[in-house]
Amino acid sequence: MLIVVGLYNYKKIKDSLPLKMFLFFLVYSFFTELTGMILAFYLKVSTAFIYNSWNIVSYLFYTYFFLSKIENKTKGLYIKGFAILFVALFLINALFFQNYLNYIFKNNIILGKILMIVVIMIYFTELLKSDLILNIKKSLFFWVSIGVFIYSIGFIPVFVVAEYISYQGAFRYITIGLNIAMSLCFVTGFLISKKQYNA
Repeated sequence: MLIVVGLYNYKKIKDSLPLKMFLFFLVYSFFTELTGMILAFYLKVSTAFIYNSWNIVSYLFYTYFFLSKIENKTKGLYIKGFAILFVALFLINALFFQNYLNYIFKNNIILGKILMIVVIMIYFTELLKSDLILNIKKSLFFWVSIGVFIYSIGFIPVFVVAEYISYQGAFRYITIGLNIAMSLCFVTGFLISKKQYNA
C-alpha cells in the first residue's frame, strides 16, 4: 500500500532526487522483507545476511537523505562522521567478531538507531531555522523524519529488553506496531505534501 501511494503521488517528488531514492528504498525494503520471509519460513535458511545488509543500506540511505537537507557544514561533518563510525564498527564486527551470514549484528542495529535519532535531531534544528517551518506539514521530508524518529525511539528499548525476556510474541507485535506508525507517517506525507515543499 505504501509503495502504491508513493507511486500515485510520484509527481510530487519527481524533482527531488532524495525523495525519488526514498521511494526506491521502500521498494528495496519490501523485497528484503519478502525474501527474508521466503528464506525463513519456506527454505529454513538463515536470513541474517539479508537483514545485516538491509541495516547498513538503511543507515547509509537515511544519512544521505537527511544530509541533503543540512546546510550547516559543521553539522554535515558530524553526520558524515557518524556514517564513517557506523560503517567502520560494522566492518570490524563482520571481520573479527561475528559471522555476517549467520548472526544478526544486534549491537550495530542499536548503534545505528541511536545515531539516526541524533541525525534527525540535527535535521530538526536546521528545520527550525528555515522558512519551511511555516509550512512544515507540506514537506514529505518532515513526515519521513517523524516516522523514522518514532520507529527508532520505540525500537531501541524494546530490542534491548527483548534480549533478557521471553519476548517472541510481544516483540513481534510491538515492532509491527512501530512499522505501522512509521508507514502511516510516510503515507500522510505522500498524501498531504506539496511539490514546491519537496524540493
